[in-house]
Amino acid sequence: MPQSPNILVIITDDQGYADISAYAHAASDISTPNMDRLANEGILFTQAYVTAPVCSPSRAGWNTGRYQQRWDGWSWNVGLPDNTKTLAEHLKSAGYTTGKFGKNDYGMGYHSAEPREYPLNHGFDEFVGFSSHAHDYFCLTEEIENSTPDPYGNSAALGQLFHNNTRKSYGDEYTTEVFTDEAISFLERHESEPFFLTVSYNSVHQLIHEVPDRYLEKHGAKPIPNYDPSMGTYRDYYAKYGRTGTIPEEDFRAYYLANIECLDDNVGRLLDTLDNLNIADNTLIFLFSDNGGCPHTGAINTPLRGSIYTIYEGGIRVPFIMRWPDKFAGGQTYPHVVSTLNIVPTCLSATNTDTEANLDGHCLLKTLANPEIGTVHTEPLFWDWGGQYAVRNGDWKLIQGKLHDPETKNPEPQDPALYNVAKDIGERSDLSKIEPETFQRLNSALENWREEMNNDPAKVHTPYVNYQNKK
Repeated sequence: MPQSPNILVIITDDQGYADISAYAHAASDISTPNMDRLANEGILFTQAYVTAPVCSPSRAGWNTGRYQQRWDGWSWNVGLPDNTKTLAEHLKSAGYTTGKFGKNDYGMGYHSAEPREYPLNHGFDEFVGFSSHAHDYFCLTEEIENSTPDPYGNSAALGQLFHNNTRKSYGDEYTTEVFTDEAISFLERHESEPFFLTVSYNSVHQLIHEVPDRYLEKHGAKPIPNYDPSMGTYRDYYAKYGRTGTIPEEDFRAYYLANIECLDDNVGRLLDTLDNLNIADNTLIFLFSDNGGCPHTGAINTPLRGSIYTIYEGGIRVPFIMRWPDKFAGGQTYPHVVSTLNIVPTCLSATNTDTEANLDGHCLLKTLANPEIGTVHTEPLFWDWGGQYAVRNGDWKLIQGKLHDPETKNPEPQDPALYNVAKDIGERSDLSKIEPETFQRLNSALENWREEMNNDPAKVHTPYVNYQNKK
């Protein structure tokens, strides 16, 4: 009897929609040969969505296969309810060995191994990484953690990484390479048993200039000194280099290209390891970004409007690739709407894992095996974040609420708008007055969905405990 398929999920952080060179709409200066290799051997999705335009709620959605609004509303720091299983919990109960390496971003318990949101408490056997929105790429030692006034910010964080139930210094190493090294070790130790591996890179999140010199040199980007406690607080250093100003806006793209080249090389190392272990054909891989690209890192979302923090397409439509050589021929492009909500049901079906979970996503396997069936999502997809609301149904998308500005993050009132995103991918022509029936239909669907989310029983099963953001 053939072994159940292995599952590998690779998440990038704030990667632009135009920043994989396999796409026809790719930016002219981007080169991602290893992500392209994954696409050439798998399926490239052009209309893939996440459930929020920022990382924490987006990750809660894909990890559970459920809209995170069922328990958390729109907040930045979405927790994991105790009555909703994660994919790791489903697969661990089915006999899978589970490991996560990289960014862990849920709830209020950052820098703590105590809350449910910590990986070892929601289904993972092994974890190396950090729990916060962001972490310095280079400053990974106990020494700098102890000598810095403020090492434990939600985004501006640095110091040792979690290593299962302890914390470990990584010397002068670089997070993208550390996470890959640990993931390769996991693969080599568990090659003969079914595994679920998540590699959640903090690349290409801020601080985008932090890249090994060999990559900076290739892209003509000037090295910037790494943080040192003599510079003051780490928060000030992060603010100085995390926005345009200190770094000229025109220079961010060079740092971004250097950063993503390092990321792509490390994706290649993972793929090479699967090949060398002779387990690539029976490994189902997903690669996607957690949300849209960030304008002050140099990411490009062309031809979409908007970016991270907005529910325009540029905030919620993301690069997305799936590969499973045993089941699907490579080199395919899937043009229909899909969601990262589909990952959990697809993995459960692929592994024949019994579950009674009430999921919002749908399995992709039958549709991908028979493309003539058409789109998976005949019913709407919904978004609710930061006072912004949207629904996508067929070619139509309705947006209402307040638009968050990517630079200031301040909400600005916006009139409701209706777009035909199939004909108007840039969301420039508001058709709400021309298509009033469509507008009303989508508006009613959105109102009904919001009512359903607000009344979901999961809301009373979310243990919001503030662990005061410390180790």
